[in-house]
Amino acid sequence: MKTRVTALILAILISLACVVFAEDKKPQEIKPDAVKAVPGKQVTLKFIYPAGSGYQPDVIKNEISGFEKLHPNIKVEADFPNYDETYPKIVQAAPSGYDVITMDCIWTAEFAAKGYVMPADKEIGPEARKDLTPAVLSAFDYGGHLWGMPFLANFQLLFYNRYHLERAGYKRPPITLEEMEDMMKTIKEKKVVDFPFMDAWNKREGLVCEYVWMTGAYGGELFDDKGNPVFNRGPGLTALETMVRWKKEGLVDPEAINPKNPDADERLVKDKFLSGSCSFCTNWTFQYALMKDSKVSKVSYYADMALIPLSKSCYRKKVIKTSTVSGFQALAVMAGSAHPDEAWEFIKYITRPEFTAANLSETPVWLSVQKSADAGMKDPCLKIKSIEMSGAHHRPKVPGYREVSGILQKYLTEALNEERSPTDALNRAALEIEALTNPAKKEQLEKTREAIEKQKQEQKKNTIQPEKKTDRETTNTVEKVQKQDEKK
Repeated sequence: MKTRVTALILAILISLACVVFAEDKKPQEIKPDAVKAVPGKQVTLKFIYPAGSGYQPDVIKNEISGFEKLHPNIKVEADFPNYDETYPKIVQAAPSGYDVITMDCIWTAEFAAKGYVMPADKEIGPEARKDLTPAVLSAFDYGGHLWGMPFLANFQLLFYNRYHLERAGYKRPPITLEEMEDMMKTIKEKKVVDFPFMDAWNKREGLVCEYVWMTGAYGGELFDDKGNPVFNRGPGLTALETMVRWKKEGLVDPEAINPKNPDADERLVKDKFLSGSCSFCTNWTFQYALMKDSKVSKVSYYADMALIPLSKSCYRKKVIKTSTVSGFQALAVMAGSAHPDEAWEFIKYITRPEFTAANLSETPVWLSVQKSADAGMKDPCLKIKSIEMSGAHHRPKVPGYREVSGILQKYLTEALNEERSPTDALNRAALEIEALTNPAKKEQLEKTREAIEKQKQEQKKNTIQPEKKTDRETTNTVEKVQKQDEKK
């Protein structure tokens, strides 16, 4: 009897222990073991994140609250300026002022070269690198070092109106640029819409973005691996010639290149597409949710998303059958931070895969999340987004990117407005960009300008009514000076 009672008590105790063990093993929304607790005195981290350019401030605030619960000794003060204010605030505060900053991929080279941020090589281990999308990780690689932890993947996709294509006799979106051009011509001929294509081609940063993916679609980059401009020949030249041809043939909405319209940017592109006035556009990921919302979109039923097409020659050769432009974000620690260890603990917490999996309003940077069945069910478009993201091309990773972008915007606009030929515009842009850092090229640029001015003065003397200088004459002058310098 005593043996039976003892056995019964033992069985009950084992059962209770199993219940307790099972309860302890239940998954939790926030995993305390995802980051290490940082013991020590009370510290305050200052964090800057651009509002309206990725995750919403309320989402970020919720993550900060979760982090502070796990780290009672660390308080995070967040600043949420708009995107245009973020860069100047960081630069004015550098190399301190903030502990954790949001770093746009186009700022990476400058911030690294000027010593604004700390290298992130030691903080991003081998396992994390294997799980991060290669195209995203490479955006924050400069000079052989990583400078930030990837946080958000923004990029462009092709959006098309299925009803417009059906009216023109097509059953699927284009897979090559040549096929897309043929479709646009047919849509225009059949008067489905006046202007089949809309994009952000105004003299802004958006124009550089469109030019980057277009150059990528022809198999090229704007700069080589040594930081030298190569866009004035091959794929870069073909890309601009295509853009100019589309405009000349009336395939592009004139509002895409309207300098008098201050709102002629990606938001206008979105509005045009949602109103049904264009058949195709490329835009950032934010457009998808809006175009499917019948409260704001007239094309919610017919609006679809596809991969941005490559040129026919590239489509045959490339494994990745698309091209896009990156708008990626990373979180970085400022070089002057007094609390770098705590800052990295915060970054590791807020960039963890669990956070991105729970917030699929933005495309996750983690491959494991992109491939998970749960994420695929929540976002049916995640597969096409993942493929598009793998075809990302970066804007030039150079310390003086803002000056480079300004030069590109100027000459791309002049070519689109037919003030210069694509060849002349890109040759001039390349020379001016090289002159930013190369004294010899600067001297060459000054000689070119002097020669052109001399020709203009001579033309005025020899003609009663001076004729407008042709692109060919200007290009010949540039090439002549270049050849003279090369001989020297």
